[in-house]
Amino acid sequence: MTAALFDSPAPRVFGLPPGLPFAAALTEGLAARLAGAPPEAWGRITLYLPARRMLRAVRDALEARGPGLLPRLRLLSEVALDPAWVGLPPPVPPLRRRLELARLVGALLEKEPDLAPRAHLYDLADSLAQLMEEMQGEGVPPAAIARLEPTDLADLSGHWERSLRFLRILEPWFGEGGAPEGEGRLRQVAERLCTLWESAPPQDPVIVAGATGAQGGARLLMEAVARLPQGAVVLPAFDFDLPEPVWEGFDSPLTGEDHPQFRFACLLRRLGLSPRSVRPWTVREAPVPARARLISLALRPPPVTDQWLAEGPALGDLRPACAGLTLLEAPSPRFEAEAIAARMRDGIARGETCALVTADRSLARRVAAALDRWGGWCRTTALACRSDSRRRAGSCGRWHG
Repeated sequence: MTAALFDSPAPRVFGLPPGLPFAAALTEGLAARLAGAPPEAWGRITLYLPARRMLRAVRDALEARGPGLLPRLRLLSEVALDPAWVGLPPPVPPLRRRLELARLVGALLEKEPDLAPRAHLYDLADSLAQLMEEMQGEGVPPAAIARLEPTDLADLSGHWERSLRFLRILEPWFGEGGAPEGEGRLRQVAERLCTLWESAPPQDPVIVAGATGAQGGARLLMEAVARLPQGAVVLPAFDFDLPEPVWEGFDSPLTGEDHPQFRFACLLRRLGLSPRSVRPWTVREAPVPARARLISLALRPPPVTDQWLAEGPALGDLRPACAGLTLLEAPSPRFEAEAIAARMRDGIARGETCALVTADRSLARRVAAALDRWGGWCRTTALACRSDSRRRAGSCGRWHG
């Protein structure tokens, strides 16, 4: 008989405040809940994580506790590749999918050469492949988009008609026997898991940690895990300071989708939970609570930005919250990059490890070039990061002396 890790009723959603080291805080919460449990209880836990780097960090944090069994650590994306799912068509390699789409786009452009220049053939195929994966992940077929009323699109009806002709290319992949890849396959597997777990839920603990639910398949899996008898979801950087009226304002994607808590609000709404039902995963607070409250207020969505005037004075002296922060208003992109590079070089000279996190790839390249001009003693590591579900480009880098 497996000892219960959670004694509260499902669905269960926990949160970690912004600023906490995620891997260490996650491990700390597990250790607190397993205090007094037999050693094999750790090995009964299945822990799903959204990224390989996060998985490595969690494994390192678990191993730092000393000898003992580890939970089963799995990537969310690996669920879709499990060969145990008999009956699902195998995923199609991305290159093959793009070549197939390129052939169909080429045929369409031959029939209607005014749609787009043929030189854009492969760019169009790549864009269609990305769009198709997102549509499959969200469970939105081309027919649903085609049913949108032209009145919703103002004066863009001509452009919309051209877009629909491209979207019709995707229809064969949304029928029976279609072989989705990536997010679409994860959604198929998540739907099957939901059905399976309704009749035969796993009795051992299952936890999804660090995911935001930005993709449809991952969101379905998070919902299913939260409803398990011994399942839980641990949300990263959950804003416990956000007032209830702001959470209620996330009902409209037009006003709240860009807010970092919007996906959490959607998940909680689908689970029938309120934000106040999200409990802290650990007793540790944010490293700088005053800064967390300041950022929470600064990121209020457009309909309630006037709350700055009402709640701002209650924050008190902002100097402790802003300690260590520097504001630089650069007159040009070149000045911006060189100023960042100079500050990083100064830190490297003192033996520090510096990190640059930016959503602007061009800025990252300019900073790297400025550092490289100062000699080969700077080693750079460039990473491509997915900043959100729309795959806007992001970059981050680390420089060591």
